[in-house]
Amino acid sequence: ISYTCICGQPGSVLLFYRYFANDPQLPEEHFEEAQDPQIQADFQKKICEANGLTGKTRVSREGFNVTVAGSHAAIEKYIDACIHHWSFAALDLGIKEKQDSFFKPTPGCRCCFPSLSVRTTSEITPLGVTNYSPSSWSNIVPLPPAEFHRMAKEEDVKLVDVRNHYESRIGFFVDGKGREAIKPAVRRFGQWPRWVKEHRDVLLERAEEEEDSKQKPILSYCTGGIRCEKGSRWMEESLRSTSGKETTIHTLDGGIANYISWMEEEIKVGRMEPEDSLFKGQNYVFDARGSLGIEGVEPVSKCHVCGKKSARLGKCATDGCHLVLVVCEGCNGSGKDVRCCEDCLSLYKEEVTQDNKQKRMCKCEQAREKGLWGDEKAKQVKSQGWKKEKMKLAHTNVRFETVQKAKIKVKVVESVETHNEIN
Repeated sequence: ISYTCICGQPGSVLLFYRYFANDPQLPEEHFEEAQDPQIQADFQKKICEANGLTGKTRVSREGFNVTVAGSHAAIEKYIDACIHHWSFAALDLGIKEKQDSFFKPTPGCRCCFPSLSVRTTSEITPLGVTNYSPSSWSNIVPLPPAEFHRMAKEEDVKLVDVRNHYESRIGFFVDGKGREAIKPAVRRFGQWPRWVKEHRDVLLERAEEEEDSKQKPILSYCTGGIRCEKGSRWMEESLRSTSGKETTIHTLDGGIANYISWMEEEIKVGRMEPEDSLFKGQNYVFDARGSLGIEGVEPVSKCHVCGKKSARLGKCATDGCHLVLVVCEGCNGSGKDVRCCEDCLSLYKEEVTQDNKQKRMCKCEQAREKGLWGDEKAKQVKSQGWKKEKMKLAHTNVRFETVQKAKIKVKVVESVETHNEIN
C-alpha cells in the first residue's frame, strides 16, 4: 500500500455520512426524494466530476456514505454544493467549525483514490443483518471528542473498538489507567453482530467498586463514526435482551478522525501534549495513504517480517488471501513477497504446482477464527476439493423440505443458442 501524489495539487480527503432517520432527521418534505437513491447518486457524480474529485460514494434510501478527495479549491466548491442540496437539509452546516466536524477533512489529494465510484446500495454500510434498522436511534448518545476523552480518562468505562482486526492492530484507544480497548478480531463488519452475541458476558461486565454496582458504560468508536451508528445500537439491543436492563453506550462523534483533529488543535494551542492522546498509534484509512496519526505519537505495531516498530501497511502476497499486514519500508523493498504465515506460503506453492485456485484457510486465519468463536464454532479447515465434496453431499442427502424452500431464479433469453445462460 503506497501513496504517491502525481497531480501536484495538495488538498483534502473528506470522510462523512448521514442516516436520514437519525437526528437531525431529514425534513419530511424530502422523504419522497430520498426514496429514489439514484437522485442522490446523480447529484454526487455530477459535482464530483465537475470538480475533478476521486473517491467512493454509496447512497441508499437510508442515507449516504462518502469519501472523496481533491484539491483545496475543488473541495471547497464541493462542500458548498453539498450543503445547499436537499439531502443535507437540517444539518446546519453554515458555520465552518460545524463543516469541519461533519466532513472531517484530512491532508491528501485526488491521488489517494485511483478513480471515482458512485453507487446505489441497499445499505450504506453493511452490518450483516438483513434489513436491520435500530428500534430507536435515541438509545445511543454520541460524545464530542473532548467529552469522550474525559470519560475514558476519568471514569470506569469499557472501551470497545467496532473496526476490523487489521485496523485496530495499528491504533487503538486506552483508558486513563492505560488499559487497551476491547479489539474484536473480526475481518469484516458483517461479523460484528455475531461477535456481540458470542461475547455478551464480557460486554456486560460490572464496575469494579461494588459487587452489585451498575454495568460499566461502554464507549465505542470506529474510523469516522458510521459503523458505530448501527453497530452500537445493535449491541445495545442485544445486551438489553440478555440482561433485561439498559446498558449505557456512547459513541465517539465523528470517530477517530474527529478525535485526532481535536487533539491536534489542543496540542497546537498548548493545552495538551502528544502523549496526552488516548488514541495510540495510527488510524487506518481505506485509501492509498494507509493510515494517519498525531505527530509525535509512536507506532504501537511492529513489522510482520523484522519486528521493527512501524505502522506502514502491506498485504499478504498469497493469491486469495491478501490479509493486511504491517510491513516496514525496508522489508517492503527487500524484493521478497511477504506472507501472513509459513502455511500461506506453502498453500501458494501448492496452488502454483496444482494450478488450483481454490484457496483454503491458512493456519494464522484458523487461529484468528478459533480465537473469535472457539473450536466448535470456528470455520472448518477446507482442503483441496472441498467444494466438490460439499456439492456431492448436498445431492445425496437432499430433503424434500429443502427443495420446497429453495429460491429458483429464471432468466428469459431471446434464442435457443443462449439456453446455457439459464440459471
